[in-house]
Amino acid sequence: MTDKKYWIWLSSALGAAARVDEILSEFPNPQTLFEADRKTRILSGVFTKAQLERLEKASIKNAEVAVNTCARNHWSIVTPDDAVYPFQLRQIPDMPLVLYVDGDLSVLHSRVVMGVVGTREPCRESRMIARKMSGDLAKAGVVIVSGGALGIDSCAHEGAISAGGKTVCVLGCGLGANYLMSNEPLRREISRNGAVITEYPPLSSPTRASFPERNRIISGLSHGVLVVEAGEKSGSLITARCANNQGRDVFAIPGSILSTAYMGANKLIKDGAKAVTCAMDVLENYETVYPERLKLSEIKETKEDIPVQTQKRKLSASLTGDKQKIYGLFTDEPIHPDELCAMSGLPVSAVITALMELEMDGLIEQTEGKNYILR
Repeated sequence: MTDKKYWIWLSSALGAAARVDEILSEFPNPQTLFEADRKTRILSGVFTKAQLERLEKASIKNAEVAVNTCARNHWSIVTPDDAVYPFQLRQIPDMPLVLYVDGDLSVLHSRVVMGVVGTREPCRESRMIARKMSGDLAKAGVVIVSGGALGIDSCAHEGAISAGGKTVCVLGCGLGANYLMSNEPLRREISRNGAVITEYPPLSSPTRASFPERNRIISGLSHGVLVVEAGEKSGSLITARCANNQGRDVFAIPGSILSTAYMGANKLIKDGAKAVTCAMDVLENYETVYPERLKLSEIKETKEDIPVQTQKRKLSASLTGDKQKIYGLFTDEPIHPDELCAMSGLPVSAVITALMELEMDGLIEQTEGKNYILR
């Protein structure tokens, strides 16, 4: 097995999302490429002029730093010559040469894998759908893959974890980077129930290009990609396009034709994506192909609004004082603090304090117009 530092050196030289299939065909061992002279590299015919220049400038010392950083933090380094490297990912021409892993990447082995993506600012119904779909898929033995962002990504991970399933988060930055720290507790939970992975060296900051680049990994790991609430210019459409190019299945939750929030998902359906409304709509694509990988008997198709309201009543009973009074006034519709003041008879200061505490408890969240909704 090749020393990890040579894979890191090559990955750094070529950059993320570079096409590597021809390069690995000519130089399956990156150490051989590292030790080759310029003439040998040129005669191979697999490098552009810019790539040849980057190969000469790339530092092996930076690769050694990355190896040491991972060792200190107990992060794994997975490369294409490792047995644990995901089989699905090997099939794409621009597969990542290095995966930095916090968790257990083997959860992907012998499983159906589904990417779940969507907007960072979904409506409450879409959050419910993402959690429900991901939870039901996870109960059936499917591994849920997403990007760890706010919105649908987080709901997908949460749904899988709540169902006792496995989930993988693909970052657009390095492990340990100071990125979206409000979601850091969720990433820790994901690493305990699967893995947080990235192709970017430790502590690398995200860039405008890194998120579109990582989307090919989400789809590349997956047998299919499910899009939940995507506008016309949603980044999740990039993931769907990657899935199409990689020969993966694309599924989408249909939405109102009167809402711009669903234009992207509806267009995917118009262009050939399969419209789905429950987990079985997705799983029927795989139940005959991978019967030994799925546990379809675990899925119970129920309407999401019933258990959500039941859970709300249970939570309300466990709260005390102003928090209980305010939380009990929430319905499925957004509500403004002024309305809560009028309905509860409490002073503004008490309502605001209760809202802040409920938001910190993860029970509600603020939306446009300073309204609040159930989370």
